[in-house]
Amino acid sequence: MRVRVSGGGTANWSTPIRVDENTWKANYETFLLHRYTFDDGRHIHVRTRYAGIDDISADGTVYAGIGNFEGMDDDGDWNHGRIDWIIRDDYQAAVFNFLYGTGKWEGASGAIEAPVWAEPEKHRQVMPPQGPIRFWGYIEGEGELTLPKFDS
Repeated sequence: MRVRVSGGGTANWSTPIRVDENTWKANYETFLLHRYTFDDGRHIHVRTRYAGIDDISADGTVYAGIGNFEGMDDDGDWNHGRIDWIIRDDYQAAVFNFLYGTGKWEGASGAIEAPVWAEPEKHRQVMPPQGPIRFWGYIEGEGELTLPKFDS
């Protein structure tokens, strides 16, 4: 089924570790409230936590990364999956690959691509940061999910 997702919240980077002259890596933990809207008009709110690693260039640009997510919806059902990044030119998106869940999310599969907007909390943040920092962000995108238990 076709689904649209939107959401906002915060992300925290750990102090980046240098890999070479131009590359750093930072662990991240992100907390967003997602709203899933389905073609039939139904919507579900999901409190979602992400954890992963971002690959960062000297100017602070994220050029790759990996992660996982877990979310609990209004009914206490959970969804879980993997996050991959699509980054090209000025476009940055997270691809949410659904792997499993409980309740209505049991047997979930499919993917949602959601462009990401994120800005450091501190105006004119020096990059790469010398310590942990917080970002504020927003996502909005769509994709196809198979949810065998959705109507159960």
